[in-house]
Amino acid sequence: MYIPSAQSVLTAGLALTGSLTKPRTVAEGSVLDYAVEKCKDSEGHTRCSKPFVVTKSTCYQLEWRTEGAFTHTTAEVRDAASDELVFYRDTNGDWTPEKGELVYLDFKPKIPGTGNQTVQYTVRTCE
Repeated sequence: MYIPSAQSVLTAGLALTGSLTKPRTVAEGSVLDYAVEKCKDSEGHTRCSKPFVVTKSTCYQLEWRTEGAFTHTTAEVRDAASDELVFYRDTNGDWTPEKGELVYLDFKPKIPGTGNQTVQYTVRTCE
């Protein structure tokens, strides 16, 4: 009968812990920006992400890019139940929610006269 040593148990535990803390993609995709402030516009275009769950005190990395030569969009995190603004960023970066909830992303165009651009986004847990 094999009885593992304390060292092999500790090594296996540390390896498992490392695999659980690697960044994990929570949401990703592409949508049109929120120039029309509805998740589905009258033409059926999707303008916000699918809802996803965030966990209190967990760090999330928000990354996005907008297609177009002269564009800038701000990412907005909104509560899926109330559409209330929970968090926003002007550039890629990290966010740690104060509570766990179901949220979605929209992307507001910030340069007058622009809008209706495709936004590629990814949300993953931080390293």
